[in-house]
This record gives sequence, C-alpha cells and structure tokens, in this order.
Amino acid sequence: MAYSFEHELIRCMPNLQRYACKLTRDANAAEDLLQDCLARALSRQHRFEPGTNMQAWLTTMLKNLHFNNLQRDRHVTKVELWDGAMSVDAAQMSRLVFRDVDRAFSSLTPSQRKVVKLVAIEGRPYQEAAETLNVSIGTIRSRLCRARERLNNLMAA
Repeated sequence: MAYSFEHELIRCMPNLQRYACKLTRDANAAEDLLQDCLARALSRQHRFEPGTNMQAWLTTMLKNLHFNNLQRDRHVTKVELWDGAMSVDAAQMSRLVFRDVDRAFSSLTPSQRKVVKLVAIEGRPYQEAAETLNVSIGTIRSRLCRARERLNNLMAA
C-alpha cells in the first residue's frame, strides 16, 4: 500500500485524543484542541517528511497549540455578569475598556508614554526608538518594562 498522509493522520488520532484529554482535563476542550491540531497538520502537511514519526510530529503540534491557548487565555480579560441581571453590549464594553486604557496610559510618565508609543504602538525597533529619543537601548528596555508593568497593574485593578 502506498503512503498516504491522511491515512497516517487517522491512525494517530486515538493517541492524540487521549493526550489532548490529559492536557486539558476536559472532553470538550480536548475535542477542540484535537480538531485544531488536525487542521494545522493538514495545512502544514508539506512540511512533514514521509518516513519520519508522524505521531511525534502531531503530539508536539498538539502540545504547542495547548500551551499557546493557555498563554492567550491568560491575557484575555473575562467579564462575569451577575446572574444575567446585568447586560453590556459590545460597543459599550469596548468604550469602557478604551477609557480604562486611556486613563492608564495617561498615568505613565511622559518618557514612558513616548517609549510605549514608539515601540508598542508604532512597532519601531528598540534601536530606532533609542536614536529618536537620544537614549541607550537599555534605557528604552527599562522604560518599556516599567511602563508595561504599570499598565498591567492598573488594568488589573
């Protein structure tokens, strides 16, 4: 029988399903994780070398997806509504979040605001920001670190 990527993928699914359940400890989340993994594998099948260990390739992909999801979920703000008694539409929520971010940004020192604007908002490299502000890269990193820490603390409060 000739090699078939899809056939090999199907053969690996039961082990992947068990591993996904072990990682997530939730059957629904495991199913979603497995589906994401299979979709990624199919979209990247050109990167797989036939004859190598597909189970290991897929297991690594599944594990990385899981950890990426955990990382992303850690940075997502969750809003709980009390017994459904309060409802907030998306536009109103985004205005409230924008207001809070604006207040937090305004509380930064002027030098921190300049660094955040150049590096985090405009996406400029540290070297360019350092040249623009006529300071060292270490100063840029330090200001950015303190600014991010302050913003995180204010937004968490």
